[in-house]
Amino acid sequence: MQQITSSKKYQNGIQVFWTEEGGEQFAFFTYEEIVDQKINGLDVLNNPRLYRVNAAGHRLESSVAGCSTTKPSCAGEIVVTRFLDAPRELAWKVWTEPALVMQWWGPKGYTSPSCTSDLRVGGRYLFCMRSPAGRDFWSTGVYREIVRPEKIVYTDSFADEKGTVVPATYYDLGQEVPLEMFVTVTFEVQAGRTRLTLQHAGIPAGDMNDLTKAGWIESLDKFTGVLAQEVFRERGRDK
Repeated sequence: MQQITSSKKYQNGIQVFWTEEGGEQFAFFTYEEIVDQKINGLDVLNNPRLYRVNAAGHRLESSVAGCSTTKPSCAGEIVVTRFLDAPRELAWKVWTEPALVMQWWGPKGYTSPSCTSDLRVGGRYLFCMRSPAGRDFWSTGVYREIVRPEKIVYTDSFADEKGTVVPATYYDLGQEVPLEMFVTVTFEVQAGRTRLTLQHAGIPAGDMNDLTKAGWIESLDKFTGVLAQEVFRERGRDK
């Protein structure tokens, strides 16, 4: 497997590039091939260095530990990683302060009208995201581990507006979704940047898994934008 260094979007697929024997190599994958291999094409475009390619076998594979197309554990978890041009402490702030969370929580087109959080081990949170059609989706959970500013582990459940845990069917989603799932978020310093890794465990394989991962990717797109604004504000204060 070769580490992908960059990628390029085309109308009918994605071209990936890597370095081999001192020269740049490339391979083209149609969107149908990417879907068949259970790879998220948007993630390959946004984070190409998190993927590897087997040119001979014409295969793509995530290089994030615990999330490989050949490992069954991926069927029940989602792993998404982002490299952020911001200090770890600032990334932690944008992830944990309710006023900032409300600016990025939810996929593209969604808003967050309410966000409460008791950020301590045993504390609870209650977040709301509102769809473009105006429907509210509430989620709640308990913080299980907090290592500031390195790691957060918490449970994740669907809820009503009062914070009572409800099954996914409450929102017309699949009955196979468990009442409680787990989310782990880590913030690591790497070469002056912050590596954010999100692991969402307990999501059943299939459409729900795909939709949840797509939702996280779009939410992280928004998170990155809010973080960039905070970096700009911090630099302005330093002048």
